[in-house]
Amino acid sequence: MRENYNVRRHTDTEQDNRLKLEEMIKRIEDKLAETSNSSTHQQLTDLLTDLQEVQQANCLAILFDQCTIEFPANSVQTGLVEPPFIVNVLSDPFFLDCCITPVQVSASTPCGDVEGVTVNEVRAVGYINYYFNLEFSTFFNSGQSNCALVNTLPFSCTGTTCADNVICYTSLEDSDPCPDFCNSGVQSVAVLVAASRAGNKATFTFDILHLLPDCNSDNE
Repeated sequence: MRENYNVRRHTDTEQDNRLKLEEMIKRIEDKLAETSNSSTHQQLTDLLTDLQEVQQANCLAILFDQCTIEFPANSVQTGLVEPPFIVNVLSDPFFLDCCITPVQVSASTPCGDVEGVTVNEVRAVGYINYYFNLEFSTFFNSGQSNCALVNTLPFSCTGTTCADNVICYTSLEDSDPCPDFCNSGVQSVAVLVAASRAGNKATFTFDILHLLPDCNSDNE
C-alpha cells in the first residue's frame, strides 16, 4: 500500500466539496433515523460509511453533480409519485484520466511542518457520463380509457460530470500512483435532495455522487 503525503494545499473548490459532503452525510444520517426497518437501510448505512471514509481522507476523491426529473402538469397521478431517497447510478468513467504533476507543498510530519517539499500531485481529470431511470404512474396513455388509463413508465436522468480533482499526493519515487478508474471502480449514486409538488405537477432533484478509487487501489 502506498503512503500518501499529508499536505496542506486546500483550494476553494475543495472547501466547497467538503461542505457539500458534510451536508450529504447529515442528510443520510437523518434519513437513517427514519428508515431503521426499510429495505434501503443497509444501502444507506454502506453509503454513509463510504462517505465518512472519504471525509477523513486528506484529499476528497469524490465528484458532485445534480440532476432533475420534471413532470408536465397533470401528467402524474397524485399520491402515487414517491421517488426513492437513494438510487444506484450507471456511470462511464472511460473519459476520466489521471494527471501527475510535481508540486511543492507544505508537509506535516511527526517533527512538525516542513516547507517546500516536492511531491506528485495526482488528479482525476476529464468527465464521467451517468444515467439512471425511475418508474412512475402517469397519464401518458394515448387517449385510452377516455384518457384515464394510468401507465407506469420509466423517466430518466442523465448527464456529464466534469472532473479536475486532486485525489492524492505521493512520493516522486512512485512511478505509477494512478488508480485504474475503470477496473478499480467508480461508485455512483443519486440521493434525493428536493421534491416539489403542485397539483399534478412534480419535480424531483437528485444530487449525483461519484466516489473515485483512491491512490492505494491496486493496479493490476
